[in-house]
Amino acid sequence: MSSVCWLEDRDDRLARARALAGSDPVAALALVESVLTEVPDDPEALRTKGAVLVDVADAERDPARALTLYDEALTLLRRGGCPADPDLAAAQRGREAALRQRDSAA
Repeated sequence: MSSVCWLEDRDDRLARARALAGSDPVAALALVESVLTEVPDDPEALRTKGAVLVDVADAERDPARALTLYDEALTLLRRGGCPADPDLAAAQRGREAALRQRDSAA
């Protein structure tokens, strides 16, 4: 497959992953992982996985589990290399909210 075709296929899989994130996070993560299996350090795939994990963490009811997901999302979003990424800011806000929720329950 030519690099242009691969990039189009990658972009399609990542777009589908973002679209599925809210309704079927398992399928969304599988699509992202299919890209990361081929290119483990692909910045766009790392950012997309982080964004999907943010969606999953936002829906998580267990604050401890949400914190774990936010931490993983933050790591991936930072590795993706875009400090102004709105998903990074959302993950940071979500993590802070989960910390407050966990601490208030204790």
